Amino acid sequence: MIRKPQDVLPAGGAVFVRDKDGKPVGTGFYNPRTELALRMLARQPVEDPTAFLLERLDDACELRDQRLGLPQVTDGYRLVHAEGDQMPGLILDRLGQSIVAQVFALCAMDYTEAIGESLLQRYPGSRLSLIVDPEAGKREGIPRQHTPAAAPCTVTEHEIRYLVSPATGHKTGFFADQRDTRQLVRQLAKGRRVLDLCCNSGGFAMNAVRGGASSVRAFDLDEVVVGQARANAKANEMQIGIEHGDAFAVLKDLQGGEHDLIVLDPPKWARGKSEVEAALEKYRDLNQLALQKLPVGGLLVTCSCSGAVSPSRFHATVAEAAARAHRDARILFAGGAGPDHPVALECPETGYLKSLVLEVL
Repeated sequence: MIRKPQDVLPAGGAVFVRDKDGKPVGTGFYNPRTELALRMLARQPVEDPTAFLLERLDDACELRDQRLGLPQVTDGYRLVHAEGDQMPGLILDRLGQSIVAQVFALCAMDYTEAIGESLLQRYPGSRLSLIVDPEAGKREGIPRQHTPAAAPCTVTEHEIRYLVSPATGHKTGFFADQRDTRQLVRQLAKGRRVLDLCCNSGGFAMNAVRGGASSVRAFDLDEVVVGQARANAKANEMQIGIEHGDAFAVLKDLQGGEHDLIVLDPPKWARGKSEVEAALEKYRDLNQLALQKLPVGGLLVTCSCSGAVSPSRFHATVAEAAARAHRDARILFAGGAGPDHPVALECPETGYLKSLVLEVL
């Protein structure tokens, strides 16, 4: 629907947008190189995009630090959630003494230096890192960026310590988006036999231990994160059986009723619309296996971080999995990421994380 401008405009630059009838729409960033050619910034004219974005940055930091009070429970949280904070194409995570910027759009690159200077004024002594999502870099035409690797640090969340290597591994180095669901698992785990699949750094498993689980096992297919999860358990003086293994294979080998709380938190299986159907098939099969193994009264905590999969489709897929497993279940909780990952109403993809807690009947 974008009419090609008469004059050549710089890719990633700010433009004023009008609809087909000439009515003003607002200010956005234009990049003719990519399918997502226009990212809206504000409904009004913006004369100085840098100043506007720095104002949004101040508000984003105030939301987390003051209004939500996140530093009281953790030093690992999201400072900026792209369109959810009116800062298109930019993610900022605060991880201990490090702040990691993850760029998904060319338009964000022009402002990273000014944003970095502002962050250092607000959080003196922080170590800044910049990473560009590889797929987004190709799609948007973002030049490759190299920043020095940040030193490993420790993130503390609800009195559990996580060893983190900022700007490495998955996302920015830590899954801050699952903080509330990890806390929920802690509340549900008392006396239960817990199985944490796709455990990554061991967050769900360690919270289950803190919640009083009678036993906890954890598996992940990535040998690197298995080592990280073991190091985290050791740092918190927890005895957890953490093993290398594929979630599908682990579930197939289980005897029914061995565990009465299973956590499924697989990686991002759909990176775009073209991968949605294949991802839904995986979600259905994995949840079917888990539901078949749970006893009556057992709990399933199941998640999807694929933004291309809508909540309604994920819920429907889990319902189909239960039907195929010949199990009746009810939803006790439906949620997603914490409030440091705000969802823009006009950009529902910012609400990418889906979490369900099911009880088998």
